[in-house]
Amino acid sequence: MLSQPISILAIGYHQPIMEVVHRLINSHGNWQGDLALSLDAARTKLAKGVYDAVLLCVGVSSEDEAILTQIMKTSLPEARMIRHFGGGSGLLESEIRKTMEQQPFK
Repeated sequence: MLSQPISILAIGYHQPIMEVVHRLINSHGNWQGDLALSLDAARTKLAKGVYDAVLLCVGVSSEDEAILTQIMKTSLPEARMIRHFGGGSGLLESEIRKTMEQQPFK
C-alpha cells in the first residue's frame, strides 16, 4: 500500500475530462495532482516541477509521448510514466497504484 505522498502530473487535451481526472487524483489523501492541458504546458511543468508520475490521458499522441519521455529522461529520470486509457475512477486508481508499487522510491 502506498502511504507516502505522490505528486502526479496529468497531461491531456480535453479540459472537461481532465478536470475529472484532476479531481479524482486529488481525492486521494496522499496524492497531489497537477494538470497540463497542452504539450507546451506539459513541457513547462516538467521543466519546473518535481513529479513522481506523469499520467498521459486523452489526446496525448504517441509523438507527444516520445517528446515527453525525452524530457523526463533529462529532468525527471526517477518519475514513472503511466498511460491512462479511460474507464473510470477504479481503473485510474489501479493504473497509478500498480505503476507506483512496481519499484521502491529512492
